[in-house]
Amino acid sequence: MKRFAAVSLAALMLLTVFASAASAADVIEIRGPVYNGSDINNIIDTYGENNALTIDATKFAAFYYDIDDNVTTETLSILAVPGTEGNVIGEGGIVYETTIQQVDYEFYRPAAGWSNYSLIGFFAEKYIPINPDKADKLAKLVLDSDDKYTIRTGEQLDLGEGYAIEAKQVDVDGEKVWLEFTKDGEFVDDEIISVVSGSDNTWEVELDDIQDEDDVVVLRVHVNQVFQGAVDSIAQIEGLWLIDYTNAMKIESDDEFGNLDNVKINGDTLTITNEDTFTLTRDDEEEIAEGMFFKVADTAASDLRYYPFVEKTIGGEVVDDDEDDDNVTEPVDNDTEVEEPTEEPTEEPTEGPTTEEPTEEPTEADSSTPGFGVVLGLVGLLAVVYLVRRNN
Repeated sequence: MKRFAAVSLAALMLLTVFASAASAADVIEIRGPVYNGSDINNIIDTYGENNALTIDATKFAAFYYDIDDNVTTETLSILAVPGTEGNVIGEGGIVYETTIQQVDYEFYRPAAGWSNYSLIGFFAEKYIPINPDKADKLAKLVLDSDDKYTIRTGEQLDLGEGYAIEAKQVDVDGEKVWLEFTKDGEFVDDEIISVVSGSDNTWEVELDDIQDEDDVVVLRVHVNQVFQGAVDSIAQIEGLWLIDYTNAMKIESDDEFGNLDNVKINGDTLTITNEDTFTLTRDDEEEIAEGMFFKVADTAASDLRYYPFVEKTIGGEVVDDDEDDDNVTEPVDNDTEVEEPTEEPTEEPTEGPTTEEPTEEPTEADSSTPGFGVVLGLVGLLAVVYLVRRNN
């Protein structure tokens, strides 16, 4: 009996560990090519050309790449400049460069005004230039989606980073919907969007004073259909695009990004280099800039081996139309008319975003975390087996 109890307890503990691990967020490493040689100059000669070793999106999966249109924006180069020898890269020997490119919306409908927009990769993240032709003011791209979402009146659709839209009302004819845009629960803007034939069904939110720029488009929403029924009023959205305008940044010549601190802005191109020497220390991870690193192998002094990498967290908050059943409601076909909504938006849109930094609240674990139901089931099964064996 003691042996049975011990085996049962061990199995229970093991399954509990697996269930916990399955629900945790994962940090994954996205790496570029492995470069190997006797020293840095030998590696440049072997893998590069014209005294330069250049890494782009075809070699480094962390960099932005649009396979449909073959668009890339970022490169990272190591140059054979004076002072580059052994495992040391000389001053100005690391060059990070990125250029604004035109990319298609995921919701590609040129006739409805959804054709393309300006995008720039910035240290393996997607950013939007506030001025489409200049790379000095950037805001992170939060969402570019062609997924379909259906929301009932009174419900909010979480867009990520504290942004949300809410369907306030649908008119009695099912031709218009009143949407409200919020940030961290605070009102930003609202609009009544018509879906009648001949309209483009698109709402653009333009704000002023975003890094001293006015008329900046921060949100685009395309409303596919509107349904008015006896029970539910529903809006179907297909086409969402959003930037994190509250955290937009201005890049200046004296800014520092990790070990890259010599900034040059030339129109739509941003170039950042190292003013000091950079050492590839063996058996270590050396930060280049903004979460981008070189991982260096533990080798003898006669060998040098490294690769570039970034780390990404998988399992955080994502915008998914299958994530919340309340935000994915099937359209209701019902021809019964309801009373005409009389409430109209009364709050005037704010002229610009709040300057207060959004605070990130700790998220509580979902009470329905996968795996723990199995644990409870196993406990019950073991209890039954124990009672049967005792009675025998």
